[in-house]
Amino acid sequence: MNKGLTLTLVFEAMSLNYGEGVGNISELKKLTRSGDIFTYLSRQAIRYDIFRMLKETFQIDEGKNPLTGDNTVVQFSSESNIRDYIEADLFGYMKTKKGVGSLTRSSIVRISPAIALESFCSDLEWGTNKNFADRMGVNPNPFQFEHQYSLYSYTITIDLNKVGKDDHDKIDLDSKDKADRVKKLLEVVKVLNREIKGRTESLNPVFAIGGVYNIKNPFFLNRIKINYNKEKQNYSMNTEILKSSANLVFNKENIKDFTKVGYLSNYWSNEEEISKIVDKKSSFNNLNTFFDTIIQDMESSYIGKSK
Repeated sequence: MNKGLTLTLVFEAMSLNYGEGVGNISELKKLTRSGDIFTYLSRQAIRYDIFRMLKETFQIDEGKNPLTGDNTVVQFSSESNIRDYIEADLFGYMKTKKGVGSLTRSSIVRISPAIALESFCSDLEWGTNKNFADRMGVNPNPFQFEHQYSLYSYTITIDLNKVGKDDHDKIDLDSKDKADRVKKLLEVVKVLNREIKGRTESLNPVFAIGGVYNIKNPFFLNRIKINYNKEKQNYSMNTEILKSSANLVFNKENIKDFTKVGYLSNYWSNEEEISKIVDKKSSFNNLNTFFDTIIQDMESSYIGKSK
């Protein structure tokens, strides 16, 4: 088996990741491109929320702490392994074993930053802790937050060959256990959210494209482009870029034959064009069916048949 799973997702949210800030101003994490500024949600933050929801939803690694602070370095303990800790399996580890030295296992779930698809306009919120200050009879402390409300896009790529397998510890889990771990991850991605600054922001996708392929590659990373119609106040997806990406041929296999598309109904103004990104009618669905189909294809790659 030489299988890779990749999903490129679009979601709508507000002000997702702050840096250290300056003074009393909390600054969003930003980058520049072609003279415009875009905010982003770091891959580390996405990883944190995925693992948080895996614990909350499926109670993985419940009551366990695989980490150690020995030698002033926070890392996985020498006894931790991917059989006992799903976190170490999915997101990798670094640990030190006596007589062996440092052992590193790269993350088999690769996550890109979620970058805003609309440029930053320097919106700023000004506030104070006036209620608390009035109750204590003291002067309020002012603060400022940068804000952006936008569509964001990010990509997850999973090396299905390496799930549940670790040569360092001579571990190779049962295929059903491997599939179950990936399934839990995909179920969380479908309903992902983020808790920040007293808010819960939904990272549930409004568009998704991807599949299980015979090569490990993020085919649709950085391929999402959108347009906004101010008069009609709606969004459309640039489908020609995605069609061209899906028409790539590798090792005599057409990528679009393995690609699925899902979208939130009535969100996009060009749903008919979106449904034509992949020719087969069975390859574009509502988001729930999209994830169910991806999970079935993933399970088939491990177990040999779809449920």
